[in-house]
Parts: sequence; structure tokens; C-alpha cells
Amino acid sequence: MVDPTQPGKVLRFTAKPGKGEELFALCAQMSERSPAVDKCVIARDEDDADTMWAMEWFISDEKLAEQDADPEWDDIHAQIGALIADFQQIKVRAVYSHL
Repeated sequence: MVDPTQPGKVLRFTAKPGKGEELFALCAQMSERSPAVDKCVIARDEDDADTMWAMEWFISDEKLAEQDADPEWDDIHAQIGALIADFQQIKVRAVYSHL
């Protein structure tokens, strides 16, 4: 279950043509490596194979802020940026979860 006090993000990435697999793999690696991520779901859009949706929940606001401020993540964010044509991010809090 996701604790409603945990910060979360819903992200939509659209990869540049031919870069979907690379983008999805890099995002999964990033999530696995993150000391701030508690739970993560990455899904591919059924109607557009180059569009990925990610839902992430973080351990705490403090852990998320630490990670966002850590320059170690700048390189991986730049790698992701080079692969995307479009990006949207929404900060969320869970109201209900059944995982």
C-alpha cells in the first residue's frame, strides 16, 4: 500500500522516434538505483509504444528533496532528456492504493 503521506509523481514521457526502449530501460535503472523511491510502476501506453507512464512514490518529502538536490542525478537526467520528445510531470499524493 502507498501511505498517503508519501510524495508521489506521475510522469509521462514520449520518446524520440526509435528511442523508446532505451528511454524505458534508463528510467527503470534510475528508479532501481534511487535511494528515495519506495514504489514505482512504469507502463507503456497501449496506443503509442513510444509513450511511457511512470508512477513513483517516495519514502518521504525529505528523501525526495535530497535526491532532487543531489548533482549525481544531473547526468542521468541529461541522458533521459536527450531521449525524450515530450515530458509532463505532476506531483501527487495517494488517496487510495491497492498494490
